[in-house]
Amino acid sequence: MNFEKQMLISLPPLSDNNFQRSVIYIHSHTGDGATGWIINKELENRVAVRLRKSIQLGINAPIFYGGPVDINSAFVLHTPEVSTNTTKHINDNLCMTRDKEMIQALNNNNFPSWFRIMLGRCSWAAGQLESEVLGSRTNGRTLWTSCPYTHEYFWSNPADQWEQGIEYSASDKISSYLDFSNMR
Repeated sequence: MNFEKQMLISLPPLSDNNFQRSVIYIHSHTGDGATGWIINKELENRVAVRLRKSIQLGINAPIFYGGPVDINSAFVLHTPEVSTNTTKHINDNLCMTRDKEMIQALNNNNFPSWFRIMLGRCSWAAGQLESEVLGSRTNGRTLWTSCPYTHEYFWSNPADQWEQGIEYSASDKISSYLDFSNMR
């Protein structure tokens, strides 16, 4: 069970305010644990205004809650057309940058095709995410489902991403249980 470079979607029984109705891109998933970012939770405007000022962001871009870990760190998830020396390529069309050079590039109207500014990230200890998915800590009830990463889904409207992920995952899971090959 490895969710690296996949989308993790919280299921309705999950009541933790940090993760309720969340869509998370899992960047890394190894024997040491997992990390990623919640990509569908835009911060309230009054909070975003203060954060833009604190990171010296001069454009009116939304800021997203990336997760409860490293809450004082800003991450820019973006497509690869604009990068800095510290940009990390996560997959073929997704990068992450954590330096002020990217903020300056945005301030200079040097925009990648797609980007989201994230505050914080998500992290699970070794075996923790697998336990949550299998339901071993929740009386057998899973808290998560997943779907493959696609560029289109990742950059779709954040307000709709959770419902889209639940619908996709449900239809994918149902179709995987149906086997029509023996029908005549």
